[in-house]
Amino acid sequence: MLDVFFTVDVEIWCNGWNDIDRRFPEAFRNYIYGNPATGEFALRYKLQQLQQHGLHGVFFVEPLFATRFGISALEEIVGLIQEYGQEVQQHLHTEWVCESLEPLIPMATPRRQFLRQFSLAEQTTLIGAGKQLLQRAGVAEVHAFRAGSFGFNRATLTALAACDIHVDSSYNSTMFGPDSGVLPDQAVYDVTEVDGVFEYPMSVYHDGSNKLRHVQLAACSNYELEGLLWRPIEQFYLCRHRFPY
Repeated sequence: MLDVFFTVDVEIWCNGWNDIDRRFPEAFRNYIYGNPATGEFALRYKLQQLQQHGLHGVFFVEPLFATRFGISALEEIVGLIQEYGQEVQQHLHTEWVCESLEPLIPMATPRRQFLRQFSLAEQTTLIGAGKQLLQRAGVAEVHAFRAGSFGFNRATLTALAACDIHVDSSYNSTMFGPDSGVLPDQAVYDVTEVDGVFEYPMSVYHDGSNKLRHVQLAACSNYELEGLLWRPIEQFYLCRHRFPY
């Protein structure tokens, strides 16, 4: 049997930053439960599919939106995921920093899209704030992390260790991973320990155009996904045949 890490990023967006207080309720419903016009194919649908097939996933939940809209919406997300027996860990989109009703850091503006755009001290503060929000929402243990849009750097790992989070899954070889400073001049394709934090990189592959892509459900074909799943199994049995002892 092949062990696969199935992860989902859970985040709320209001389709822009204008009039977000009015637009949030509809955005929340669409992202968590689905659009009534097109059907329920959002978070709850994914949870139902995993439960139906006896599968376990890690749901990286973005909590900073709660600094604008309150903890109850985050509690609803966490409770829904836990209701289906799935795991909640931390995601972080720093676009929300300047929307917080109470400043999270002294220099909240201008809006910065990536965590890597913040200093080590700022990253530590923001990750710590996200962890506390998730704990308030009902997550007993926050020990894994993924930066929004994979926009992390080496300082992120130092900040995670300071917040007692020792698993990271922000490294993406197709995006910011190679210049993150995690392993200078070396791509990371397997689990790597850096300063007490275990980096679990996104799986990547060369697609039909020989372009490197990260493995993402609905962004890759079934043929590609099946091939990627079969490859390590075939390699295992090939090695076993060559070296039976």
